[in-house]
Amino acid sequence: MIQRKVLEYVKTFHMLEKEDYVVAGVSGGADSVCLLFMLCELKKEIPIEIHVVHVNHMIREDAGADAAYVETLCERFNIPFSLVECDVGALAKKQHISTEEAGRNVRYEAFNRMLTLHGNQRNGKIAIAHNKNDCCETFLFHLFRGSSLKGLSGIQPVQNRIIRPLLCLERCEIEEFLDKNGIKYCIDSTNLEDNYTRNKIRHHILKTAVQEINTAAVSHIYEACRKADEAYLFMDDMVKNAYTAYVSEQEQNGIFGLHIARECFGVLHPTIQGYVIIKALEAVAGSRKDLSAVHIEQMKQLSDRQCGREINLPYQICARRDYTGVFVYKVNECRPKQVREYIVSDADRECLLCGECIEVQLDNEKILKLSIKKADFKDNTKNIPQKKYTKWLDYDKIKNSIVIRTRKAGDYLTIDMPDGQIHKKTLKSYFIDSKVPKQQRDVICLVAEKSHVLWIVEGRISSFYKVSGDTKQILELCLIRESKKQKG
Repeated sequence: MIQRKVLEYVKTFHMLEKEDYVVAGVSGGADSVCLLFMLCELKKEIPIEIHVVHVNHMIREDAGADAAYVETLCERFNIPFSLVECDVGALAKKQHISTEEAGRNVRYEAFNRMLTLHGNQRNGKIAIAHNKNDCCETFLFHLFRGSSLKGLSGIQPVQNRIIRPLLCLERCEIEEFLDKNGIKYCIDSTNLEDNYTRNKIRHHILKTAVQEINTAAVSHIYEACRKADEAYLFMDDMVKNAYTAYVSEQEQNGIFGLHIARECFGVLHPTIQGYVIIKALEAVAGSRKDLSAVHIEQMKQLSDRQCGREINLPYQICARRDYTGVFVYKVNECRPKQVREYIVSDADRECLLCGECIEVQLDNEKILKLSIKKADFKDNTKNIPQKKYTKWLDYDKIKNSIVIRTRKAGDYLTIDMPDGQIHKKTLKSYFIDSKVPKQQRDVICLVAEKSHVLWIVEGRISSFYKVSGDTKQILELCLIRESKKQKG
C-alpha cells in the first residue's frame, strides 16, 4: 500500500513533525492530487496543518477548471485554499527567461509568501509533488547538458524547507493509486507537447528506456541518483576541509577578494581541487551559473604561470597569480588607495626645525606624521624604535626636499652588505626579491629624496639614512591609521 510506503519515506528523511504548517503546491495533475491525498493520510498519524496553494499560469484557456477542481478537493477535506494567478508567458518575455523558469519562480515565490503569511511562527514546510520519474528526468537533463556530481544527484527528498513525500513513488504507482480509488485528476495539455526539453526526455528517452531496454529503468536511475548523492556528500566534506585550509579572505592593496594558496594546486586530488576552485569563484561571483569546467582548467593553468599573470572570468572576475597562489576578485569592486604626492617645502622644514609636526594625508585611512628631535644617544643607540609604523632617520644626511609619493623610474635604496659596505639596489629589484605583487607596487607609499628612497612606508628604510652615534638631528616618521587613531 503506497500510503505506508510514503509514511515510511517521510519518517526516514524526517520531513514532517508534529504541528508543522505545510504549504502544498497542488496543480490538479495526478502527482499533486496524490500529494494532497497522501498529506491528508499522513495527518492522521502526524498532526500537521495543511494549506493548499494553486498557481494559474494563465497559459491555457481551460486552466480555470483546474483551479476549480483543486478548490473542490480542499472543500472536501476542509483545507484552506489559495489561488494565485500570474501571466507567466508575459513575465517570461519581460525577464528574458524561459516560460518554464518563469513558472517555477512564480510558484516558489507564491509558496514562500504563503508560508511567511501563515506559518512563519511555526515550523513551516513546502510540500512538492516530485516523484521518481521527475528525479530521473532531472538526472538525464543534467547529464545531457553537462553536470558535476551534484547535478547527477537528481532531486533531493529534503531541501531546506522543501519536502518531497512522493519521491519514493514512480509515476505509474501514483496513477494506479488514483485510478484504483476513483480519484479524478486534471491533465495539463502542455505536458503532452514536446515544446519543453523535459517533455522530450519524458515522452521519448525515458519512455523508450522503460519499454525497450529495462522495465525497471526508472528505479535503477533513481538508485544511481541516490548513490551519486552519497558520493557527493562524502566529497563535499573533503571539499569543505580543503577550502578552509587553502582559501582565505584577503585584502591586497585595498582590493578585497579570496586567495587560493599555491599548495591547493599541487597537494589536492584534481577532483577536490576543482570543487575548491569553483566554490571560491562562486563565492566571489555570487552565483555558480555560467561557471564551468573550462574556468576550473583556466585557474589550474594560471597557477603554473609566472607571477603577475591574470585571466578574466565571468561576472567581471579577475584571477591573478601572485607569489603564494592565486588571488580572485571582482574588477568592479577594485578601489586602489591612491597616495597623494606631497613635497615637504622649505617652510615645512622651518616648522619642523622649530619643533612643530607636519601631518600628510596619504589616503582616506592613513596619515604620515613628520617631526624632528635632537639626538642624544651618548654612544647608545638601543632606543632606536624598531616598530613597523615608526622610523628614525638621520636628518642631517637629507640635503634635498623630502617627497612623499609612489614609485618612479630610477628609484633606489641602499642596503647593508655582510662586508660592512652599503650596496645600492633599484626599487624594482627590491620589490621582485621581496615578492611584492606587481599590482601593489604602483600604490605603495614612499618617502624619498629625489630618486633615493628613505623609507618604503610599512617596510624597510634605506641604510644610508640610518641613525648612529654621530647623528645630531632625528627625522621621526610615524604612520597613523586614521580609522584606529593609533600609531604602531
